[in-house]
Amino acid sequence: MQPDFVQGQRWVVDSEPELGLGIVTGVEGRTVTIFFEQGECERNYAIAQAPLTRIHFSVDDEICLAAGGSGVVEQVYEQNGLLIYDIGGDKLVPETQLASEISLNQPLVRLQTGQLDAPKWFYFRRKLDEAISRTWQSRLGGLLGVRANLIPHQLYVAWMACEHEKVRVLLADEVGLGKTIEAGMVLSRLLKFERVERALILVPDALQVQWLVELVRKFALVPSIYSGEEHDFINGQVHIVPHSIAEHIAPQLLEAEFDITIVDEAHHILPESEAFGCLQQLSLTSDHLILLTATPEQLGAESHFARLQLLDPAKFTSIEHLHQQEAEYKQLNQRIRALPEGRQALIEDYRLQAEETDEALIDQLLDVHGVGRVMFRNVRTAIAGFPQRNAILHPLQDDSWPTKFEWLAQWIKQQGQEKILVICHSIDQVKDCESYLWQKHGIDAALFHEEQNLIERDKAAAYFADLEQGSQVLICSEIGSEGRNFQFSCHLVCLDLPDHPDLLEQRIGRLDRIGQTREVSIHIPYGEHSRTALQLHWYHQVLHCIERLNPAAGQVHDETQEQFEGQDLFSEEVLTSELEELSHDRVEALQLEIQQGRDALLEMNSCRQPFANSLASRIAAFEQETPLALIEMASNLFNFHFEATYDGIYSLIPSDKMLIPVLPGLPPEGTELTFSREVANQREDLLFMSWDAPFVIGLWEILHHSDLGSASVATLPTKQLPAGHCLLEVCFDLVIQSPHAGACLPFLTSHSVRALVLDISEKNLAALMPEASLQQSIEPVKKHLARDVVKSRKTEIGDWYKKAEVFAEVEKTTLVEAAAEKAKDHFDSETTRLENLARHNSGVDLEELQLLKTRNANLQTAFLEHSQLKLSAIRLIVITG
Repeated sequence: MQPDFVQGQRWVVDSEPELGLGIVTGVEGRTVTIFFEQGECERNYAIAQAPLTRIHFSVDDEICLAAGGSGVVEQVYEQNGLLIYDIGGDKLVPETQLASEISLNQPLVRLQTGQLDAPKWFYFRRKLDEAISRTWQSRLGGLLGVRANLIPHQLYVAWMACEHEKVRVLLADEVGLGKTIEAGMVLSRLLKFERVERALILVPDALQVQWLVELVRKFALVPSIYSGEEHDFINGQVHIVPHSIAEHIAPQLLEAEFDITIVDEAHHILPESEAFGCLQQLSLTSDHLILLTATPEQLGAESHFARLQLLDPAKFTSIEHLHQQEAEYKQLNQRIRALPEGRQALIEDYRLQAEETDEALIDQLLDVHGVGRVMFRNVRTAIAGFPQRNAILHPLQDDSWPTKFEWLAQWIKQQGQEKILVICHSIDQVKDCESYLWQKHGIDAALFHEEQNLIERDKAAAYFADLEQGSQVLICSEIGSEGRNFQFSCHLVCLDLPDHPDLLEQRIGRLDRIGQTREVSIHIPYGEHSRTALQLHWYHQVLHCIERLNPAAGQVHDETQEQFEGQDLFSEEVLTSELEELSHDRVEALQLEIQQGRDALLEMNSCRQPFANSLASRIAAFEQETPLALIEMASNLFNFHFEATYDGIYSLIPSDKMLIPVLPGLPPEGTELTFSREVANQREDLLFMSWDAPFVIGLWEILHHSDLGSASVATLPTKQLPAGHCLLEVCFDLVIQSPHAGACLPFLTSHSVRALVLDISEKNLAALMPEASLQQSIEPVKKHLARDVVKSRKTEIGDWYKKAEVFAEVEKTTLVEAAAEKAKDHFDSETTRLENLARHNSGVDLEELQLLKTRNANLQTAFLEHSQLKLSAIRLIVITG
């Protein structure tokens, strides 16, 4: 039956008790508008499907008044759809005058009225609550569910960027170090901790699909790609927009009010362009801004400075001041590298503590690096884990495709079970190669090209990744160079060579990645005296960009190409020995310039050790316990099919008898999944089931949207307690009715409070009888018998519950005060650090200091003034002896 809403009525949102008691402010057509004072927001709901509960207090209930104070209800009246409470002393309280904070006891009502669930539901609810609470306490949320290896420098960047109140950073890691992963991690963490709701991602036109795939596969985010003039920017969480269109739809982008803007290949948007003007406006309207570029200064110092100004115009006021700072940092870098020589002078100049170790002094000195607070720059030479690259050349009689195909077939037969990635530039050659290998030699090769849809590509990649029964060979068009990870293979065959060294580096980067455990062999078949031979000579002998990443190669290639505009660079008329010698010298000179121009302090600050390694270790340790046991429990309770198939892979399939027809994160056709990060990285077709996974979070939300498991009855056979008596186990959620609730959760050592009352005792037995041991001892009761037990004890249950409430309030006070003190210590420490840092670094934003102090004050108020206990689950346990 559809509820009747009347202006002034009080309702709560079933799934968001932290919003507090809402008041109906308007009813129009099929929608109702409710204002939540605690949440400082107004919501519209469809009347027919509103997830709301009407608040109706009964006689003897205690109510809190908006003006302060409280009272006990003696009578309840209704007038024109509104409730009026008589609290004695001739005092009538309309429901409009109730305080917005509220604690609901719905599970108690369910117990007293015999609406019971099996004890296993109660236990599942508690275990899931405990797991979600543990995730919040770890502060690792947003990193646990990322389908990527635990690479310290990436984790460090994601962690440190989010430590700022406003995340405004330039991610400038070298090619292949994972800037996209870092940006995705930052976004994932901000979403997880409810610091952002809506994101805009501006990318080069050719990378829209790649970003879509990365966000879906690695972060379980489903973005919307710009779909033309009719694109809806108001709805949806994450939107991907190409660079080329941004300037034309600037008003729409600004009107959408995104919380965060992410710009990939930011150096492509030039300061003099209209697109940059749009970006400037977005930088003002978005609290958070992330720019990505592997070549921050490639287009000149002025462009680099313009991008830094986008991040923080208050810090970067003039390019001259920036250059002056950089000169000072180079001197500081030299002094740091000279330690322990000059140690005393450093201590005096920067007012450091003399008793600190050299490592601690360096850590403090890195803090004074101005650009280092807004820019991260990791380089390959500083990161361990990259493999050796070997160019293996295969001269052939000619450069024709049939000759190359035949060579490939014969070579494959000599490789045993080795996985082999083959890349050609053209889709026609990809298809011809696959056909040749199969028809001439019976070699089964998987195909991967742009004419396939995303599902077909995923299947091909999974077939190749299957180490037991999959294809030995994957043949890709150039699209295979984009965003895919095939590091389980160490053999790359380039049947042709691309016309730019950056594209060649993309190809090699599919195998040459952090985590590759073997040397990477790059096989290049070529006909002597052919165009391919000239390309090979240019890349290998002149630019030196096959066996190592060479940041100078692309620039020298572009300079040479411009010099011979309109001509084919790979011809004997152009590639003369004189040009090769000049280009070779230019590469070496540019390499030296890049090396000498590196900001060593910035690189040190971009991945500080040992913190970065310890962060990776913390995640690995946390993941030792997976959600496997909870998913198994859920499969029995919700009636979906779940079983192990092979080698750490599980099948999860809906059934016709599921308790809830649709479960979040579970496709109608089912899915295969793994709890192993290693397997998930190898098999992108599998669902990665982590503590951050939408399916796990979805199960928790289902329980908190419903009363499942909130009331039950069980028996406890024991000789240690008197038979015939009862225990009442009462569990409360700690609800913080504040807009800052999300920021409070990591500081709480528990998000719930448990009390265990024996009917003849005045003590809380919760500590003496832990949940896990109690669960192992209790036995279920048939529902009709359970209802008889409840009926026989109905009048006493209310008294036992009041005792449990008193115990729980004591526990809550201890819990909240400890969390408030922990938060205060955290923010005081960070505030002191920034205040000390501001003495040496003009780049420290005083606004950030004030934001920290304000956030600390907000959290103290939220903890100490707006913390409430909400009854989550209650269980009556009869002692049978």
